[in-house]
This record gives sequence, structure tokens and C-alpha cells, in this order.
Amino acid sequence: MKTLLKGLTWKQKAIVLYFALSLCLLCIGDDSPIWAILLVVLNFANAARLLKKVPLPEIE
Repeated sequence: MKTLLKGLTWKQKAIVLYFALSLCLLCIGDDSPIWAILLVVLNFANAARLLKKVPLPEIE
């Protein structure tokens, strides 16, 4: 993982971390209110949008 982030700026590394944390939040329980689920999904969509701007290396 460390070699994947090598060469990225601190801001780009923070975006990758934000995406990873947002991905983990998608495991929200079924008993959560619909507004909370919607916020988590919107947060993940924003993280994915930001991640598209980061030049990640290809994984072989």
C-alpha cells in the first residue's frame, strides 16, 4: 500500500484516505434511518468524485 501512495502529495494522500474511510462507512446497519443512509451514500459519491482527480498508478 505504501508504494501505491509513493509520489503523491499530502492532499492526494488525504483524498485516498477519505475514500477508504467513506467506503467503510457504507457498511451502515439496516436499522439506521433513511436520512443517515442517504448522507453516507452522498459522502461516498463525493469521495469517489475527488478520487478521480488523483493520479493513481496502475495495479498489475
